[in-house]
Amino acid sequence: MNKKAIAILGAIFILIVGTLGFLVYSKYGGKSTTTPPSQNNTTDNTNQTNNTNNTGGDTGNTGDTGNTGGGDSQASTTPPVADDGVSVYRLSDEPVFNPIIFYNGTAISYFNRDGEVYQAGIKSDSSPLQLNEKVKLDMPIKTRISRVIWPSQGNDYIAEIVEGSKKYFSYFNAQTKTYTDYPDQVISVGWLPSADKVMYIWLDKGKATLNISDPDTKNWKEIAEMWEQDDQLEIAPNGQSIAYYEFSNIGPKNAINLVTPDGKVWQGLVKDGYNFGVLWSPDSKKFLFNKKDSVSQKYQLWVYSLENSMPSNLGVFTTVAKAVWSKDSKTVFAAVPKQDSPSAESGNITQDDFYRLDTVSLTNKLYKITASPVDGENLFLNPASSKLFFKNAQDGYLYYLDAGQ
Repeated sequence: MNKKAIAILGAIFILIVGTLGFLVYSKYGGKSTTTPPSQNNTTDNTNQTNNTNNTGGDTGNTGDTGNTGGGDSQASTTPPVADDGVSVYRLSDEPVFNPIIFYNGTAISYFNRDGEVYQAGIKSDSSPLQLNEKVKLDMPIKTRISRVIWPSQGNDYIAEIVEGSKKYFSYFNAQTKTYTDYPDQVISVGWLPSADKVMYIWLDKGKATLNISDPDTKNWKEIAEMWEQDDQLEIAPNGQSIAYYEFSNIGPKNAINLVTPDGKVWQGLVKDGYNFGVLWSPDSKKFLFNKKDSVSQKYQLWVYSLENSMPSNLGVFTTVAKAVWSKDSKTVFAAVPKQDSPSAESGNITQDDFYRLDTVSLTNKLYKITASPVDGENLFLNPASSKLFFKNAQDGYLYYLDAGQ
């Protein structure tokens, strides 16, 4: 979990190390790759019916009444009411891609549309916050990066690249400043917490296997065969659990399952309904996932606890790609499309409000956006969880709001 601090231009490697340092929980945020100043208000709301006996199936339909509650949730179907708005502030002077924050909260780095990497310090003494003049890093350019998969430590990363209908991965070594493209047979990959090993799904000639290797896929070892040929894996931060699900299943049900890294333990977790996406909590005891509501066919945000094997509906219609965990592993911040907005799935551009969700009490707090439209993605928090940063897919720029209000 340790990150390297910013280093100054003494050497290119030091500059890269400083710029690519990040919060371990910046990894827990993030529009889904399987598919881009305002005023707001905060109001507390409690879900009237907690799904404490729900095992993942339909538990009573109340209809689609908006983007909080409704459908299969049995949660409150009345959205929180807010009279005024909270402010959101634009930070960047250009569209950003895959932004992250330094581990100590002093700076932000991001890719631009041309694949160049920039860093900019945060003026913490300004109100609202501002960024210092950005600095371009001397790094090789990799275009069409749709997502960056960060390790929990170190400065390397894996880029997911989309070119037409083709998706592939490329490993960036921060020390040598080089990219190594993965073979096309790698369809899903994730970091182990040591950051010197990765696990991936290899699909070749109709056979899929779970494998472990160095980050460049050298020194690989097959762990186990997979049943499906389209599994997406998501490794828990502690490296002890791997959640996986099918990413191209068009059937009525899609399960989320678990396997240990040694391939010895296999377990079905969320078996009922159509489920998609996984976002692990920092303590690796819970994960967020999307469950499709059988009435509206929209995705709702749910949480699954490994400790009690219990899925619970968080009562909002949104996806894990528009959410981030706080470091307490209890609180989630999420961008939630407004009632008259397109739904969050399928890469739609949405108009969102923001919510702070308590995954234990199943209560929520609304941050209502009332001015310029916002479509929040790539969410991440400062170390104190008092500032919520996000890319606004409406214009591509980096924004933030005060989450401590």
